[in-house]
Amino acid sequence: MAFNPLQKGGPKKVKLVGAYTALKDDRRLIEECIDREINSPFMPQKSGVFLTEDCEDLPVFGPKGAIERVLSRVEEGSKNQGGRIVFTKDNYGSRATGVGGQGGTMCEAIDIVAGALSCEARIKTSSTETRANFISDGARIYLTERGDIQHYFAVGDGSPATSITSTMKSGIGIKADHTLIIGRERVRILVGFSKAEGVERLVNYNKNITPRIEIAQIGDDSAQPAVLGDNLVKYLRSLNEEIQTLRNRVMDVEFNLVKYKTAMALHTHTGFGLGVVQTIPSVNAATQAAKSIPAFLETNVDSIIKTYQQHMKTFKALGTENGVLQGSKTERLLSSTVYIGM
Repeated sequence: MAFNPLQKGGPKKVKLVGAYTALKDDRRLIEECIDREINSPFMPQKSGVFLTEDCEDLPVFGPKGAIERVLSRVEEGSKNQGGRIVFTKDNYGSRATGVGGQGGTMCEAIDIVAGALSCEARIKTSSTETRANFISDGARIYLTERGDIQHYFAVGDGSPATSITSTMKSGIGIKADHTLIIGRERVRILVGFSKAEGVERLVNYNKNITPRIEIAQIGDDSAQPAVLGDNLVKYLRSLNEEIQTLRNRVMDVEFNLVKYKTAMALHTHTGFGLGVVQTIPSVNAATQAAKSIPAFLETNVDSIIKTYQQHMKTFKALGTENGVLQGSKTERLLSSTVYIGM
């Protein structure tokens, strides 16, 4: 019985180390074991195990345009089923769509698809004839020389909505439930013209562009510019220094205030009456001064502790002056992996 990917629990995960160790020849031993199983009389028929037989009834690509060439996994007569590569002119479904469907020239396109209509609520079989469906097909890479790639994938022009259009421009669209890009050493996402000799331009011959990289949710028209980490750290450092300066000034004011209260408490002056009278210090002022000194010392110690703690938080979040990151992943402000340019 063929495996139904929609059944509860999903596909069974089998740990085959040989499938991931491309530098070892042990994989050949595994394949030899598979060959013996395939040729065994106990091999179940029509099971599809080991990629032996195709037990699926899949939608058929069509109707096919006269200029189109289709390479598919299953080709029976005029029927193309399963994963496919379509060499065509720009269109996004019906033969009347796109620049190619309207009779345009210089609009070559390549459509790579795995899973025709696999996102539909009901499973489709060979009784269904379908062309490209940018919404319901499982996974797709679409390349066009001229078209409107953002319109084909129904994502809009981004933020702001009137900023950059893809109309009559070359485009590549990649869509799947999960899209994974891996670079063993580095992944670069760049925008703008290359540094090749001469002046590069778009397919519509435009040389004056405003490059933009947008990372947002579809339909989000409120995307904002990304923060540059080094500049942010520089600003936060200066802000932290200003806060520390203000804290030191407050401490100076408190210290001078205690000195003033102490001086007033010990103050004496000469009075006049029946002879010369020498006044004594104010008991009330002395009492207030006596209370202020411990409070000042306590506040001062607390301020020193908070200053130390603030410096530690700064080191952990922003790193030291030479850029070394001290804190853990949950404390760091700068990423050691992701970099954003102007």
